[in-house]
Amino acid sequence: MAKQKNQKGAPEKKENPNANEPITRKHAKRAKMLMKDVKRFLRYNNDLIAEPQREKITELESDFQDAFTGKITTQKELSDSAEALTKTCEKSVKGYKSSAIRENVESFFVVIVIVMAFRTYFAQPFKIPTGSMQPTLNGVIAYPQQSPNWEKPGLFTQIKDKVWYGRSYVKKVAKEDTQIGSLKQRQFLLFFTQTMVKDPNGKTLFTIPGTSARVTHLMQPGGSRGRFFYPKGSVIAQGYIDTGDQVFVDRFSYHWIKPKRGDVFVFNTRDIAGIQNGVDPKEGSQHYIKRLVGTPGNELKWDSPNLFINGEKAKEFGMARVMSLEGEYTVGYTRSGDQDLGPKEYWAMGDNSANSSDSRDWGIVPERNIVGRGLFVFLPFGHHFGPIR
Repeated sequence: MAKQKNQKGAPEKKENPNANEPITRKHAKRAKMLMKDVKRFLRYNNDLIAEPQREKITELESDFQDAFTGKITTQKELSDSAEALTKTCEKSVKGYKSSAIRENVESFFVVIVIVMAFRTYFAQPFKIPTGSMQPTLNGVIAYPQQSPNWEKPGLFTQIKDKVWYGRSYVKKVAKEDTQIGSLKQRQFLLFFTQTMVKDPNGKTLFTIPGTSARVTHLMQPGGSRGRFFYPKGSVIAQGYIDTGDQVFVDRFSYHWIKPKRGDVFVFNTRDIAGIQNGVDPKEGSQHYIKRLVGTPGNELKWDSPNLFINGEKAKEFGMARVMSLEGEYTVGYTRSGDQDLGPKEYWAMGDNSANSSDSRDWGIVPERNIVGRGLFVFLPFGHHFGPIR
């Protein structure tokens, strides 16, 4: 059967039999989705839309909002309003059509949001900066080389050692008479640490991977004009630096269970006066990683090489290993002292007790400062890769 035509010869538009039916919850949900699409469209094309078109879109947006205030009551009214808003948006940008590239970009940003949410609420990467938890976890370690004939190994070895140990080889030779003025540490690509070696005027001469404290260990003695003066052709710094262990911190579990004695945990130093008093206020708080050796209500006593909790020698795996004086754990807990913990107070100590600045120096860790527990070493592969104990 032939379709009926209007006077101009065009097929007549088929009427929606439900046009005058009231708006359902399903229609309202679609209307909200359309509003989101319009706002997204405006963000993407803001610089392409002329002011008159933008004003028209704003006016139609306002009209379409009537779907949520009860002024638009039928499906036809909603459909007409949606069509007018959609067509006005499309016509406001010359040659506009749905773009696969734009959709892919949007998907990319969705992925970024998911990753950031995962980092914020579940597992945050963290780099061990110091040696306070050795040998359980490695901080940044420098290995200076004093021999004047020492050379960096071949490229294949450098790549292998970078992956396996996080190792960077360094040999810097003065191209001319060189005076070193200062070392300045910075973060590179948000996660990696570099040290800029500067002349007395503040000009950067070169950069070396690692913290400034470790780079200092690679610096060679200067010439006759002072420790930091290097004649042309002399070695300024040489050796290699192993990056600290890079770990995932579980930020989720402590929302459901209390921190447990024996955990390796991360906390921020905000309001811990014994730490923050020695830090430039511009730097804000820091993150520390230690072993949690005392929880609220515990009575602690440490007397080299042992740690006692409520009058008994600590039994948890991590502390027992430190006290065993076996393998790489040769010192145990050093010094003598005691501490009673109140509500919401925790005690942190490093496994490398003899070389750890911890609660013995600056006191309790408040519960509110706790970030999460050390979960897994993911880089490098050659030292402690795997679950943290």
